[in-house]
Amino acid sequence: MKARTRPRPGSPHPTEVPLGPVAPPVSPPRTLARRWRAWLVSLAITGGIFWYLLSQIDPAEILTTARGMTPRYLWAFLALLLAGVIARAARFWVLLGRRAPFPLLAGIVLARNLFVDLLPARLGELSYVYLLTARAGLRVEDGLASLMLAVAFDVVALAPLLVLAVLVVGGGGAVAGPWLALAAVALGLVAYVGARTAAPIGRRLATWIATSHTGPTGRRAQLATLIRRTAEALESVWARGILAQVLLLSMVVRVCKFGSYYFLLLAIMGGLGLSASSFGFFRVFLGVVGAELAAALPIHGIAGFGTFEAAWAVSFTQLGFARADAIVSGILAHAVSQVVEYSLGIGALLFLMRPAKKPDAARV
Repeated sequence: MKARTRPRPGSPHPTEVPLGPVAPPVSPPRTLARRWRAWLVSLAITGGIFWYLLSQIDPAEILTTARGMTPRYLWAFLALLLAGVIARAARFWVLLGRRAPFPLLAGIVLARNLFVDLLPARLGELSYVYLLTARAGLRVEDGLASLMLAVAFDVVALAPLLVLAVLVVGGGGAVAGPWLALAAVALGLVAYVGARTAAPIGRRLATWIATSHTGPTGRRAQLATLIRRTAEALESVWARGILAQVLLLSMVVRVCKFGSYYFLLLAIMGGLGLSASSFGFFRVFLGVVGAELAAALPIHGIAGFGTFEAAWAVSFTQLGFARADAIVSGILAHAVSQVVEYSLGIGALLFLMRPAKKPDAARV
């Protein structure tokens, strides 16, 4: 009988295990209908919403408006979209401690934008973690920590813009402006507090998972190790004192995102024969925020088509746009932005997935 030994000082945590592959449990076979149920539901949502929206307008007006879009505003839209990609890549670069090449991060951001548009509830954000580990060679916990902080600061940076927009445009509707501004401030505070407390909460959660008696022991210990290491990565980021840099870059990301939509809407309104001077930036900002919330829904149309257009039409109609203009502009804004982001994303993905060059054989 072997004597039990106590762990030496400095040895890994007793509950930690290597993050190696674990054989997944065998799942029962699923029928074809069950496997494709989510896609069928999304297809039904897209078809139903588009049938309703197109019944409210003359579909020929979409093509007429597309042909009349103002080119200079389209170029401004593209310039701000690319500037937003650079700002987002710079924020990841700072969060990761400059351990990944900046051009590689820019490509990962372009590919991430593609998957965020395709998948519901922003599940496409996880593509960033996969590409970061697969192509940059960083740890999974580094990707998770930087992604969590990036998402949190996106919300933090959105809060002051929402407050300013509410003050400029006013509340309207059933909710008064001051209450909307208060809700925006509360949203930013919740996101910041969540980012600050994620590490200690993660440590406690990892300990609880490791000491609980539910689920397979190997998988439970592996999950506890991943959560603990992610908490350590979060603490490491906060210890570097980069709050101001991350917040500033997050503000630039948000301004570029909504600024690009503003110029895209101006281009579309030119095709509708409307004057650009009648549309303020903050009115467009509030409308786009409402439409973007559709991307966070757990259920939406195929690649977001349908739910985005419906949310856009409702938001801009509430802000004083004619119903037909709101529907046409929503359909074209989503179509143009998706064509551009899909093209850039697919190109970046092909670049990232290219085979690694083999070293030249030694010459004799």
